[in-house]
Amino acid sequence: MSQTTRPGGLTFTRFRVWQVVVPARPDILSAPESRGPLYRDSLAWPDMPIHLVEGETSAGFTAVGECDRGTPRATVEATLRDLLGRNLLAMAPATAWMEDTSSSGLPMSYPAWSWESAGGRSYPLLESLWYDAVGKAAGLPAHQLLGGAVRKAVATDFWVNRPGPETLQALIREAVDRGLRGMKMKSNFQGDTAQALISLAGELPAGFRFTIDPMYAWRSLRESARRLEALARLPCEIQIEDPFPWQVAEDWRQARSISPLTIICHPRREEIFRFALQEELAHAYNLGTGGVNGFLRMAQVAGFFYKDCWQGSSLELGVLQHLRLHGAACARNCVLASDLQSEWVREHTLVTPRMAYRDGTALVPEGPGLGVALDHDAVAHYARDYFEVTSE
Repeated sequence: MSQTTRPGGLTFTRFRVWQVVVPARPDILSAPESRGPLYRDSLAWPDMPIHLVEGETSAGFTAVGECDRGTPRATVEATLRDLLGRNLLAMAPATAWMEDTSSSGLPMSYPAWSWESAGGRSYPLLESLWYDAVGKAAGLPAHQLLGGAVRKAVATDFWVNRPGPETLQALIREAVDRGLRGMKMKSNFQGDTAQALISLAGELPAGFRFTIDPMYAWRSLRESARRLEALARLPCEIQIEDPFPWQVAEDWRQARSISPLTIICHPRREEIFRFALQEELAHAYNLGTGGVNGFLRMAQVAGFFYKDCWQGSSLELGVLQHLRLHGAACARNCVLASDLQSEWVREHTLVTPRMAYRDGTALVPEGPGLGVALDHDAVAHYARDYFEVTSE
């Protein structure tokens, strides 16, 4: 049922904001010591604060929003002050902060490849608040506002960091018990998780899927060929995400020929995506950078090249995870397992109802807006700070 809106439109009149820190499960986050800031940071990201927002509207209902982890308070306040009193029915997230023109004279949209902000404002916060508020006002789920869902459930896999063989084996059993069909994991430059999988070869579940993400750390095919060939012999499906620096195109293309491996590219900037498509680096793509509008735009481009994709994430809390779920449901070629694992990775996602799963998929909500509300008891437990943004 739609909410009643005033003739003057729909506006936000006040925002309540909580800064929260929600730990990750120690076994899922575990990793052996490795040199370098990249590997130290892989243990620290759950400690980065996240801002959750509840906005009161002129129609009398509330909408929820969330920022990416680590977004500064100043960015949160600037975003909310920009939205305060603004008619939500007379704007759209994709053009809300549009520049005048590009250098070619065409209208500019927001920077699809920015995780955080434009002009010191947060797109994830804007998108989540807008789709929840306008969806509730219209009585429509967010996916209807995004163009319409083509599926009622989105495939998702388990996620781990870089656990040792014993912990990894226990987590694989948990994933299977949850009805999941795959698991994603990181890797260091020596291929630690790849070696752990190879050591467990005789005990891996048949038909299970593993995605290994070295984040470009394997450097070259020359150094990784034997490792890739050993992985290709495992009795399960193996996907390798970002094995080498994206500039070494020939190594990517040769890795694609090692059957039956699937090579995935996660382009973090638009020029990398363009290069990857032109040079045929990958079989498929992780399109997890930017907001949900940016994801849908890039998914459509990938579809023109007959490439499938998944919706990536930064393992956020429940508001952004549900926004990404709505987006993934709308992309026709989003058929690979998306990153909707925060329910298992973190202690809590701070929303109600929790994300629902069945047979290796996350179920797309059909309620108005994002289909969730803040779990205030849980928010209070993990809150580190609280403030309000009002017109006063």
